[in-house]
Formats: sequence, C-alpha cells, structure tokens
Amino acid sequence: MAGGLLQLVAYGAQDIYLTGNPQITFFKIVYRRHTNFSMESILQTISGNSQLNSKNNVNGSVIVSRNGDLLHKVYVMSDTIGIMDGLDIINEVEIEIGGQLIDRHTKEWNQIWSELTLPESKVLGYKNMIGTMNHGLNQTGLYGVNMVQIPIHFWFCRNPGLSLPLIALQYHEVQLNFTFGSSVGTTANVDVYCDYFYLDTDERRRFAQVSHEYLIEQLQIQKCNDLSDVKLNLNHPVKEIIWTSDNDYGEAQLKLNGHDRFSKQRQEHFQLRQPYDYHTAIPGYNIPLKDATEFLTTPIDTNIRKNIYAGAIDDQDIYNTGGTYRAMWLSIHIDSMDQLVEKVVSIHTTYIRYSSTSLQEDIPFRIGDIINIVITPGTINDDIPYQMVSMHRVNNIIDNVIHFQPSIPNFPQDGLYPRDPDAGGAGLDTTTDLMDNVYVYIIGRLEERKSRCSTLNKKINCYSFSLNPEEHQPSGTCNFSRIDTARLLTTNPLTSEDNIYAINYNILRIMSGMGGLAYSN
Repeated sequence: MAGGLLQLVAYGAQDIYLTGNPQITFFKIVYRRHTNFSMESILQTISGNSQLNSKNNVNGSVIVSRNGDLLHKVYVMSDTIGIMDGLDIINEVEIEIGGQLIDRHTKEWNQIWSELTLPESKVLGYKNMIGTMNHGLNQTGLYGVNMVQIPIHFWFCRNPGLSLPLIALQYHEVQLNFTFGSSVGTTANVDVYCDYFYLDTDERRRFAQVSHEYLIEQLQIQKCNDLSDVKLNLNHPVKEIIWTSDNDYGEAQLKLNGHDRFSKQRQEHFQLRQPYDYHTAIPGYNIPLKDATEFLTTPIDTNIRKNIYAGAIDDQDIYNTGGTYRAMWLSIHIDSMDQLVEKVVSIHTTYIRYSSTSLQEDIPFRIGDIINIVITPGTINDDIPYQMVSMHRVNNIIDNVIHFQPSIPNFPQDGLYPRDPDAGGAGLDTTTDLMDNVYVYIIGRLEERKSRCSTLNKKINCYSFSLNPEEHQPSGTCNFSRIDTARLLTTNPLTSEDNIYAINYNILRIMSGMGGLAYSN
C-alpha cells in the first residue's frame, strides 16, 4: 500500500473533530461575484495657499469635488527636487463634514503609523515615494525620484468598505484643511489628489436613498508637558494608547479610577513586546542596535600612532602622539617569520588594553566595530618597507580591555598583505624590534538607532486594549467615557516634546443628505 493511501485509512476518533462533516474543500476554489464599479484619481482645487513657504507654515483647504460616488484614498504630491523629507509637507490635516471636525492627524502621527504598520517589503518603496531616502540626508531629486507622494491615513483611506459616500451627502460638503510645514525647505507647489469609486446604477441609487452608519476610527492627541503623572483626557472606546518618548522614562503604568490597569513595566515592554505582539513591525528607533554592520563613509581614527614592539610578543606599549588617549597595550602575535619572506604576514590581534579605567568613556571602540590596523613603512631595523593591513571585529569590551576576533573571515584583507609585492624584507626575530607608524581605524560600525521608514527620532510606545489594533474589526476596547480618572505614570518625566495618542471608535451617521458624529466629546 502506498504511503499516501495508508495515511487516508489511518483514521481515528480524533480525526472527527478535524475532518468529520467537512464544510470546505481545498481543491475547488470558491469565489463571490461583486457589484460593478470603477476607480479614478482626480486633482483637487486648493483654496488658500498651495505653495510651500520655507519660513512659515501656510494653510490651504480642499472642498472635495463631487466627481465620484465614494471617496477613498487621498494623496498630497509635490514635484520639487529640494525636499529632504516629504512628510514635512503636511504639518497637520483635518477633515470636516458639514463644518463639523471629524478627525485630525499630524506629521508625527503619520510617521508613527508608518513605523508601526508598514510591512518590511514596502519600506524601500515607501521611502522613495515620500522622499526620505538615506534618512532624509539626500534631496529627493538627487537620487532619481522627482516627485513625492504623501498618503493620508483617515479611516476611509485605509479600507474601501469605509469609503465616504459623497453621493449620500447632498447637503454637506467634505472639506480637508491642511497646514503645510515650513521645515520642508522649499517653496514648491503642492497638489491634492483624491481617489473616487464610481458605482453602477442600482448600487448608486441605494447609496443615495438609504441612511448609513459607519463605525469609524478617530485620533485623540495630548501633550505630556514634562510630567511623570499625566492625566489622560480621553473619550470614547479606545483600542490603543501610543506615546512618544525622547528620553528613558524607566517604568510606566496606567491607572484607571485609582486602580492599576497593568502593573509597572519596563519601557522595553511598550517599545518592543507590544509592537511585536500587536503590530506589523517594531519601530526602528525602538531598537537600540541593529544586527548589521555599516561601513563608515569616514573611518574613525583612534589616534594610535606608534611604538609597537613587534615579533612574537604580547602586552607592549602603544603611545598616542596626539595626547588624546592614554597609554594602551596592543597584543600582537605574528605566526611565522618565514611568511614575511613570502610577502604575506598573518597578524592576530587579540586585544587592546587601556592603562586607565577612570576615563573609559573616551574609549572610541564599540562592540561589533570593524577595525583596520595599518602598519605603514617605518623603522623595524629597516626591514619592512611596505604597508600592511589587518582587519578585525571587536567582540567584547570588559572594563578597559577591548577584545578582538583575531581576523575576519571572508575578507580579502584577512591577515597582513604587502602593498608592494616585489618589496623585500627580513624576519622579525626579536621582541625588541620597534615598529613605528601604526594606525588603528574604525571602518565599520553596527547600525545605530534609526527609524525604519521615517525621520522620527523618538521611541514609540504602545499599549493595546485590542487583539488586532491595526484592523477595523473591533477586538477589544476600553471606554474612557466611563472612566472618571485615567493616569499614565512613568518613573522619569516624559518631555514637553512627547505626545500621547489614542485611537478610538465612533459612529458616523449619514441621513437625509447630511452627516455627523453620533457621539461627541
């Protein structure tokens, strides 16, 4: 009997829970027919200022045209080549329906949302799209992208099932109010594009005639004001609280009506575990160190210059001629003097030891650094007239001792290689040979703290009441309208530059050609 058939007949009582009375098959695809529709992106007319100002914020507004039946995505675009960070274009954006403020987003919130929700497969394309390549160090047009495209993240922009039914708002206008930022550094013009859905006749008639109730998401924003005990002025069912932090605040806890909502947790709980459990990605700036080495554009000179005693030696003095660093010892072992005659010397550096631990903060090395030890033509009984280079990685730093991996595999510089293959040389046969002109450079360093897809240089902290806070489907909330007192407590104060954000649910009712919120603050 074939193994596959044996598996089929090996059927027991437990299998009834898995395959008894089957309801689906994996071998006949099922699909559902949808209503007929089409999509189009249309340029909007901006009232007020549509030109950026490099010195002051400027305001512009868009009354959304009724070109289509449903409003979906909104993009702000600029074709300038001078932009360093496209998200600087939008300092703030609001949406009003019939003159009532429905939601408001800020530049920082757009950065937070992209850091938490953008999958890694889209990060590079998104950074090109919004113009933040090289962490905002390059102007957009300098790397081939001459237009920035900034997505807006209101509730109707993220889900086609929540598209705003303009066809049902005959008596209320939908207005977008923009505050364009001055830090963008250019005076270019901006455009606003809206994506519309066009419905077929029957569905269009239904949307226009019946009333609608949409479960929407809103954003609440509050400043921290240099406090370690922040009273939260929140309303409505909240599914997640997010706050930014410039500094290390130690521990945090949330108290509702004087009772612990959760016990004190270290900041890493909110910066690493919560995003890991409940979001698509962990914000890049939350990660203290990346597990990848970047080669530095400009190597770091450690100011080690001369006086290495070479040969089969250990623990000999290195002195810095510049006086920036203290006396150090470099432990070197040269495997074979015969190799020198063959124009290849293998050097195994094991550690550098500083003579003093009191000034340890001046030590330039970090764990993971890739260093070059360069021996230039100098005085070793005039025996080495050519340059040699050795590459190593810093494995550990304990007190004032910097431990190296003896050599880095798969690097062409592994060991010491003569610059001049025809140069002569004799063996280093004593421990008294003095080698001048030794240079130690740091040429690579582990990636430091840096955001994933924005230029936000703050840590993002999350606490979710929901199982899936990125999804529209509710999966847990806390109704702050029914909470008398809510406080966020931290060991160290949050700064005045830090903000608290809460994502809440509300009901948008549309009837008789008008729209408004069911619940106000």
